Amino acid sequence: MDVSQQRELNRQLNEGHGAFELVLSPVILSLLGYLADSRVFHTTPVLTIVAAVLGVVGATIKLFYGYRAKMAELAEARPTRVGRGASA
Repeated sequence: MDVSQQRELNRQLNEGHGAFELVLSPVILSLLGYLADSRVFHTTPVLTIVAAVLGVVGATIKLFYGYRAKMAELAEARPTRVGRGASA
């Protein structure tokens, strides 16, 4: 594998991390909520549900702002076009 292929593979792996965040954040937080519910507070799965929802919301917000930042970056890199009515 040459250097350009390695760079492309690294770029693609870096861009694909959002799916893992979207899945793992709620799972990890809900497990922590479950442990807190069952061992610390001895309550019903209130903290489990709250932590899972918090994980989904947090991951979604992070992906949303990451997407907006990437689109702004690409818009700045795009060359500007001259409109039809504009004088050159």
